[in-house]
Amino acid sequence: MLYMKDKKGGRKGFLFFLLILLASAALAYFAIQLYEEHLNHEFIYDNIFIDGKHMGGLTRKQASEKLESEWQAKKEQVQIRLYAGEQEWIFDHEDINLKSNHEELVMKAYAIGRGRGIIDRIKEIYELNDNPVHFSTEITYNTDIIRNKLEQAAEELEQEPVDASISFNPDASDPEKMFVISEEKPGRKLHTGPVMEEIENNLSQGNFNFSLELKFEEIKPGVYARDFEGKTEKLVTFGTDLSKSAPDRTHNVIKAAMEFNGLVLQPGEILSFNGLVGERTAEKGYRAAPMIVADKSLRDAIGGGVSQTSTTLYNAAIRAGLEVVEFQRHSFPVAYIEKGLDTTVNLPAPPIDLKIKNNKNSPVYFRTFYADQKIYFEIYGEPLPNGRTIRIRTEEYASVPPPAPEVRIDREGRYVTYTDQKYVHVAPRNGYKVKVYREYLEGDKMVETELLDDHYYRPIAGIIYVGVKKRP
Repeated sequence: MLYMKDKKGGRKGFLFFLLILLASAALAYFAIQLYEEHLNHEFIYDNIFIDGKHMGGLTRKQASEKLESEWQAKKEQVQIRLYAGEQEWIFDHEDINLKSNHEELVMKAYAIGRGRGIIDRIKEIYELNDNPVHFSTEITYNTDIIRNKLEQAAEELEQEPVDASISFNPDASDPEKMFVISEEKPGRKLHTGPVMEEIENNLSQGNFNFSLELKFEEIKPGVYARDFEGKTEKLVTFGTDLSKSAPDRTHNVIKAAMEFNGLVLQPGEILSFNGLVGERTAEKGYRAAPMIVADKSLRDAIGGGVSQTSTTLYNAAIRAGLEVVEFQRHSFPVAYIEKGLDTTVNLPAPPIDLKIKNNKNSPVYFRTFYADQKIYFEIYGEPLPNGRTIRIRTEEYASVPPPAPEVRIDREGRYVTYTDQKYVHVAPRNGYKVKVYREYLEGDKMVETELLDDHYYRPIAGIIYVGVKKRP
């Protein structure tokens, strides 16, 4: 059976289909218009900001140019100035390798609303109305160049403190110029750590234009000129007579004494006579002169007489208040000094030394000179407290006669030939007991006494040679 459509119903279906078709076309048209207007263009969408600046409506190129222009202007303003006095060091954006990621942010801004699906894109674009997107540029920098330059500047500008010093010129023609004091100078040190920390703090807060003064720590010297005040006074001048000495002996005494001229003895330091003068030899210029030898006789030897130098030094030292830590008396008293005040020295064997310690808290200075047939030692330094002076006193409290002399037969005829001839090789000498005191005075009043030595010069029997032949 054939079915026949109603003509009126077919017309209605056709009209409905046509209406659907037209609606679809219109929707497609509007979709295309929407795409063209809002999706298919080269502009950054509205409500997108970089560093608070609206990027909407700008192409990538326009946004980049705008930000780059501002970035260049900002870089030109970079100036980090370090200064110390009249010196300065200035760093610009190149020195800190200043960089910004604004180009990267432009690409991120442009990418918003340009996802894969149209629906997602439209949704993302319309969400910008209620939720604007804000980007902030990140700025990077490197302060290595500043750090290196700062360390170099610190090395160049830092100064070690200079202690005050004193030069001793014992032979100065003007006594006022015998001691010349050089003033101290403070040092300075730059601690680069705090400076770099302050620089980093400024940069991290976006401050790229600032000045910093380099402040140095003052380093104090260890010795000041005032430390020498009152410590270069003359403490003593002591001399012994050479008027009865032969020229060669006088030469030896003076030569050894001149080794001490200009000597500075530091606090606690010990002066060794032999250590300074050394062995007395002909190669050093010493000459033969009488010297006491083992059998107590006098015999010419190289360096004879130098014990008078040590004696003069010893007496100056005890009068200056110094400590004598090692000494030895002669076998018998000598003509040029009181009993108990002589010293002897010898090298190489047996070694006999004179050692003096500076027991003061400041240096002592030695000057030696020869004048009016006397050898002199002068000592300079810090005077005793309370205006004290020193007086040396000796006390001879016993005299011991010598035993009978030793008589030797001169079989070789070195000194005498005949039995009625005698030769005194060593003269008999009394023995003596002597005390040596150091007395401290304040004005005319003695306030302290110190026993320096209680010495016994043993008596010397003497040696006499007699001949062995009878006279014809």
